[in-house]
Amino acid sequence: MDYPVTQGSGTNFRKLSAVAIAALLLGCSTAASVFLDTPQQPQQAQSPETASPSAPLFPNAAAEDSARPPIETIKDPDSVLALLPRDQAGQVDWVQATKARVIEPRGSLPGRTAQEGNSEFGYDFMLKGPNEFFDALFPHSTHVDEISCKSCHPTIFPYRDAPITMQQINGGESCGQCHGTVAFSASTCVRCHTAMPAPTAKPASFHDDVILGQQSADSGATVETPGYQVVRFPHWVHRIRYKCSACHPNLFEMRGGSSSLTMAAIQEGEACGVCHDGNAAFGLLQCDRCHVSRASTGDPLQ
Repeated sequence: MDYPVTQGSGTNFRKLSAVAIAALLLGCSTAASVFLDTPQQPQQAQSPETASPSAPLFPNAAAEDSARPPIETIKDPDSVLALLPRDQAGQVDWVQATKARVIEPRGSLPGRTAQEGNSEFGYDFMLKGPNEFFDALFPHSTHVDEISCKSCHPTIFPYRDAPITMQQINGGESCGQCHGTVAFSASTCVRCHTAMPAPTAKPASFHDDVILGQQSADSGATVETPGYQVVRFPHWVHRIRYKCSACHPNLFEMRGGSSSLTMAAIQEGEACGVCHDGNAAFGLLQCDRCHVSRASTGDPLQ
């Protein structure tokens, strides 16, 4: 294409040409492309040694797994506890941990679809007590974000106005199925009874690991076999990585002891085998990661 030449433009053109030629000789393809309209060369892929530190360790992983919170790399429970926010009673505040993005629990397990959202039921309400001092705030919105509806209804709470007593909760029923085992203890009164004074803070804990014993194949009763390697399940490790609804109740019922596990099912990719296949989590041949001696659990049957 011919461009009109005006007075004095010849000098400018010679200067620009000299710059462009110099850029070519220096190997500056970007500068040359600006002056001579040459196509830019595609950048070569970085080698592992020169790749950006932020590059995902597993390029084929889903986008949500490309960058996870640092807390997930820590294996020592005391170190993890130190990173988690606390409530007024000094216990772990899982809700605040999620809001502050200290943890970012996934809504589904690898290769599985997340539970449908229950945002239309995301309201909170007060449960009336004998007086305002004992009114209890129930954050329904928090629960529907973490737990599927069928985890609680109708097995634990058959209907909305079902009576709830502290005797039930302290006995492991009603709210006590989770609170006191994997969620804050029912003794942390101020978390629900907001009019009560804040208690003296106590040391936080993850509660006890779940210990799974051997069962009789015939009756299903627990078999007390001396020397048997029981299974220790650290619930807190999974809690910081997944929402409750990722595993409950589709894989495991909410009530402790209501789900039976067999190695045959796990090897077929069910139950624990959904993740523990050597890809999403450690494989089944690392037996001592789960099977431990009774002595290490404090069980007197050694």
